[in-house]
Amino acid sequence: MKKIDGLTFLEYLKERILLLDGATGTFLLKNGMKPGVCPESFALENPHLIIELQRGYLQAGSKVLSSATFGANAAKLGEFGLSGRVGEYNMRLAELTADIAGNRAFVGGNVGTTGRFLRPLGDLSFDDAVAVYKEQIKALEDGGADFILIETMIDIQEARAAVIAAKECCSLPVVASMTFERDGRTLTGTSPAAAAITLISAGADAVGLNCSTGPAEMVPLVKSIKEVSSVPLYVKPNAGLPRIENGAARFDLPPGEFRKYVKPLCEAGANLIGGCCGTDPSYIKAVAEEIEGLKPIPWRGALPPALTSVSDAVYFGAGFRVIGERINPTGKPKLKESLKNADYYEALDLALEQKESGAHILDINTGTPETDEKKAMEGVIETVAMKSKLPLSIDSSKPEVIERALRVCPGRALVNSVSAKSESLERLLPVVKRYKAMFILLPVGDEGIPHDSKGRIGVIEKAFARIEAEGISKEDILVDGLVMAVSADAGAAAETLKTLEWCSANGFKTVLGISNGSFGLPQRWLLNSAYLVMAIEKGLSAAIMNPGENLICDIYHAAEALTGRDEGFARYMSRFAQASGGNAQPAASSVEDAVLNGKKNVIASLVEKEIASGVKPNEVIDNMLIPALKKAGDLYEQKAFFLPHLIYSAEAARAAFEYLEKQYPASQDAKKKVVIATVRGDVHDIGKNLVAMLLRNHGFNVTDLGKDVPAETIVGEAQKLDADIIGLSALLTTTAAEMGEVIRLARDKGLRAKIMVGGAVVTEKYARSIGADAYAADAAGAVREARRLTETTE
Repeated sequence: MKKIDGLTFLEYLKERILLLDGATGTFLLKNGMKPGVCPESFALENPHLIIELQRGYLQAGSKVLSSATFGANAAKLGEFGLSGRVGEYNMRLAELTADIAGNRAFVGGNVGTTGRFLRPLGDLSFDDAVAVYKEQIKALEDGGADFILIETMIDIQEARAAVIAAKECCSLPVVASMTFERDGRTLTGTSPAAAAITLISAGADAVGLNCSTGPAEMVPLVKSIKEVSSVPLYVKPNAGLPRIENGAARFDLPPGEFRKYVKPLCEAGANLIGGCCGTDPSYIKAVAEEIEGLKPIPWRGALPPALTSVSDAVYFGAGFRVIGERINPTGKPKLKESLKNADYYEALDLALEQKESGAHILDINTGTPETDEKKAMEGVIETVAMKSKLPLSIDSSKPEVIERALRVCPGRALVNSVSAKSESLERLLPVVKRYKAMFILLPVGDEGIPHDSKGRIGVIEKAFARIEAEGISKEDILVDGLVMAVSADAGAAAETLKTLEWCSANGFKTVLGISNGSFGLPQRWLLNSAYLVMAIEKGLSAAIMNPGENLICDIYHAAEALTGRDEGFARYMSRFAQASGGNAQPAASSVEDAVLNGKKNVIASLVEKEIASGVKPNEVIDNMLIPALKKAGDLYEQKAFFLPHLIYSAEAARAAFEYLEKQYPASQDAKKKVVIATVRGDVHDIGKNLVAMLLRNHGFNVTDLGKDVPAETIVGEAQKLDADIIGLSALLTTTAAEMGEVIRLARDKGLRAKIMVGGAVVTEKYARSIGADAYAADAAGAVREARRLTETTE
């Protein structure tokens, strides 16, 4: 194992701030790499450039050199017909960097995105993504990487796949970094804290953020991650924000300005720091001078007691938490039948109903005799997790189901449950430890269920001694106080409450299944309500319950407020302000609800029901579908929706449009035609693909010409189709200038098409400068602008 200054990679992070390197891609572009060329091929054909750059970083003080393998996975190399050379490319480029680094720097085996979305947003399965990354990572280890550096991830599930692949196929430390937009979330809506907790639970040895913004914007994000991170923190800002001047890229922070943010970033918690796009050895030299003598700020000893969804973290101890119990086939024939038929939309309906009623977490149980429980669990997770945006509790007695669920769940989940029996601890502790999951501990030992609190406390203490010996923290546990039926034992509730009181005094978070206590008695809601209030007074952290029982939920809000757990009565006031109805909105139509919640499986039948009631097909479009899509766009602008939810809404609307088009062709006006392409020299198309999909789903007729498309082809196709709009995308500063050429050619040929431009480096100012008719900052903006442009041509 390599040592630098006598320290291994992980030892170094504890003792010193580790100086990273800077950008590679912008250097290669400045030194002859043409847009549209495979960067890894160019690096191998021009090793002298990599040698020059990385030696420059060493001289500047870098203790890490990153291999030039960011896009060297099978998916990205496949775009150049090179998918069969993954092993060769990664090994050779890692060896090149290892030779340059020698014993002066650690080698980070650089891993980037596949450029594809995982299911359910895209078509790439989780297992296939893991396999893609394993192929690359094995070769990086063989080539001499000292750690795996996963960077610039936008989708938390893809980042998880890369981390899990690394932990399963190599013995190297793993650093995982997301890229956050200016609103402080990833493109798919994940917060910094949720991303950090999720990646650490997947196995990352360090986490952080890179790219997208300059250092100033990163300081608050670093602070947010530091509050929750139990591992070192990685930071690589851009040299400010890019702009295009005279067809060339310019970043707005020179080294002298960039360095001013280094100490604030380190004080916020950065343990590894360097530079991303636009930086070079002069920036790294400035960073080296700023970190001289600084010591790393220690990180937490353990993750906080928190679960994560695809968007946010939910903390135990920061307010009472409701775990919705209704996704359970017991007593629900409709759910049981849907699970049997691999139809998971009934579970989605239950998830959304519980979320609307105030659930913070969703318990998922798919166990029925007629169902493949593991397959059904995965299907429900894939359907529910992204659309509900709530963390999940995995409710199963089978280790193989729990393991699969934790593997594919796009967040840190809760296991319901692990008993204190020796067999249960032996089978399940390795699983929860592997995925750093939280779990419910049932104080049921080998001797059975303890009758009283003294017996339960003894079981908890014995079990925790074994749990702690496995390196699992008290913060990872919710203790179930065991609610027994008071009809069978009048003293059962008192013993449970004593158990809760002891747990709270000894630092354990707690959970109860409240409704079990009233079994067999009349007016169960009354007993359940009283039990819940008493339990909250004893420190109860969460309850597994039906959030749709409004009276009980009202009572727990009141109990929280009266016991001092709701500071300033904030949650209480919020709940009853909503309930007062003073600002009540009209109820959404079933069609609108289906669009907003992405229920594409039922929307055709809902549309047909509206038509059967006398609503005309065009009225369905004008008064239901279009307003629903507009509302989804508004929610996206307000940050109440994120990209996945926008996609789901658009897909549901498209299913309705297609149904109407097929059943009532006369109801469809001639669709407005859009020709869209990524311009010549640019092979990046994930953003363009999103725009094309959303435009189609909003009723436009879209012709997607792909990526790296010459101006002549774009204009020729638009002329042939008599297009209403030409949409142009460019990710690179070096290719954005090609947009101007397309516009010039279109104007010369007298095309009536309006031209809309967008992309990572494109600004509204630049769009105006090249004569574009519209600028779209994102996919939702593209839809909005397309509507505006076509309204003027109708």
